[in-house]
Amino acid sequence: MDMNRSPFFDFLRDVLYEQPLDAQRMPDSQGLAVLDFCDNANLELTEIDFGLLDHWNMDGMAEGTLPAQDVVTHGEHSAEIAQMRQSLVQAWTESPWRWDPKNNDTGYQEQGLLAVPAKEMSSAQFQESRKRLERVVAEKLEQPTRDRVLAILLSTCYQNAATANRVAASFPTVEVMDTLVHIFLASQACQVDEWIHFPTFRLNEQWPEWVAMAAAMGASLTPVPTLRKFGFAVQEAVRITIPGRFEENNTAIQRLGLVQSLILLQDHGLWSGNRRKMEIAECHLVIPVTMMRYRGKFQRSKYPVTAVDVTDEGEVLEQKWKHWVEMEQWKRLVFHCYIREAQTSMTTLTNPCLSYSELTLPLPESRDLWFAENALEWKRRYLEKNAGHQKRPPSVGDLFHDVHLLTQNHARLDVQYSISIFLHGFWALILEYRQLSSVHKTRSYANSLGGNPNLLLDSRHQELVKDLQSFQLIASGWRDMSPREHLLLNLLMMNLHVSLDDMQLFSGKEGEDQARRIYPVLQQWATSSESRSAVWCAAQVLRYARYFPQDHLKDFYAVAVHHAALTLWTYGVVVRALRRQRTPSQHQSEAIYLDGSDSIAIQRFIGFDQGRPLINAPAVRGMVREASIHDPRACMEIAQDVLRSNFTRGQELPPLVENLCQIIQQLGAAAWAVGLG
Repeated sequence: MDMNRSPFFDFLRDVLYEQPLDAQRMPDSQGLAVLDFCDNANLELTEIDFGLLDHWNMDGMAEGTLPAQDVVTHGEHSAEIAQMRQSLVQAWTESPWRWDPKNNDTGYQEQGLLAVPAKEMSSAQFQESRKRLERVVAEKLEQPTRDRVLAILLSTCYQNAATANRVAASFPTVEVMDTLVHIFLASQACQVDEWIHFPTFRLNEQWPEWVAMAAAMGASLTPVPTLRKFGFAVQEAVRITIPGRFEENNTAIQRLGLVQSLILLQDHGLWSGNRRKMEIAECHLVIPVTMMRYRGKFQRSKYPVTAVDVTDEGEVLEQKWKHWVEMEQWKRLVFHCYIREAQTSMTTLTNPCLSYSELTLPLPESRDLWFAENALEWKRRYLEKNAGHQKRPPSVGDLFHDVHLLTQNHARLDVQYSISIFLHGFWALILEYRQLSSVHKTRSYANSLGGNPNLLLDSRHQELVKDLQSFQLIASGWRDMSPREHLLLNLLMMNLHVSLDDMQLFSGKEGEDQARRIYPVLQQWATSSESRSAVWCAAQVLRYARYFPQDHLKDFYAVAVHHAALTLWTYGVVVRALRRQRTPSQHQSEAIYLDGSDSIAIQRFIGFDQGRPLINAPAVRGMVREASIHDPRACMEIAQDVLRSNFTRGQELPPLVENLCQIIQQLGAAAWAVGLG
């Protein structure tokens, strides 16, 4: 490998080892933006794209109708890598969640993507693809609903009559729009924090903005790049039109469908992988939160206990059921925003705009009640679930006070959703601890003479670790703990044992000076049991990521895999730098697989640094690979494999996932370039 063309080489060399001053050296440092999620792909439709849309409008969902597009891979000597060699400070100044606006950046630049050429609407392949789609509701999209969606999108094209005419003539047919909407509905039904009540859902009664965003999100879930561009264009158009709904009548802030539309709009942009869309979405996250906050949707008093009696029948029972459904929909939407805020905070290390202390509303009730098809079925299940319970379900604050309330209310709560709420809420406690540690310049693994602040922080750290370990013991046997919750639990534990901000500084967030400054701190960390606990949790994150359902390891959970990879990379680089000469006996030590189940051998590694720690790669064609955590490059290859193997072979990865894979690859190459991988 040509060291002069290797990414990050000079930066790591100067951080790890003191170098003599060279007057000839360029002032710019080399590096990469470790969290640069910007999707730099061109969103404009090409002639090839129009040809694909022509074909897809009839057959695109049928298997084998479109040729698989190869993902373009960039080698170590590509132009992208050469670009990464530019100033480290400049790379990190461009935050992953902000973009540098240009004069041509407007909300109208993607209007041309709304035009979808159509030739045949009733081909055999498309009809077959519609049959293959698993629908969660029987209702189909009707022509008037499709036309209302077209009308609001055309309203954004008023400045360009030619574009408006083209969009009107080439907008997807009702069959295509129906397929896209139902792809979204099917994906929503798989979410832990799903908030659509399907038994009472009426597709053609939704606001056109709601239907438009459902189609946009469905388009983003397809493997066809052209349709993803169409989805981005729809999202951009709705972002422009939806404020008018609230302005023309301020009572709209009380309408569930419009608030849902606004939240869908933000969800689509937040994890799009496009820097501009992500920053705009993050800027507006507080809007639906504020709407619901001042309508009292966070307060317990807005959710009175529904008194159901065995004698309830007819219209009385129907009204009680509908009232309960409305309250539960608002409740689930509030907690969806709460989880979204926590995930954004974990990604960007910023404060969420929604606090657990203000959420006094009860936790979501049992899914058996939520999925009840009618009032009679709901009544029967309600009486069964609430038998013997006089009080309303607990709030998230109650769980922080006593997590055993989950066990006591297991039958009448949506336990998986409640676990997710609890874990995402716990992040606020960890963030608070990390911020105080930063202010007092202390670390849990640092030896300090310390005053009361340090003693208090040490005690707080121990308490947080104990609380998460206790929860892990309580919930370990629950079927409600899916890979999502296990991954999140280990991510939280990892953040208690290492500062993500320290690792980002070491990887160049604020330039070489800050990276060199933080290196001694990480040296101390790498020799402590805290570091080995952190890499154990990071390996567990990779372990549970491998168990995710196909095509579901994306958005925040893909970011979690990146954070785990960054932890393994930092540990591997620092430890390799500390142990330039390894003794033969270390190679002959007992092999310990950190991505396996807990064991005495793992505890010996964490406590005494005994054994040879390894992680496994996802099995490919029956072949099993493994890597030492002291080999950062091999570990980064495994982290990439974990992300890529979750998606259908030959399918283009979501932009955010593809960018994360590139970043992880560059981390591994950087360590290898200086002989530390």
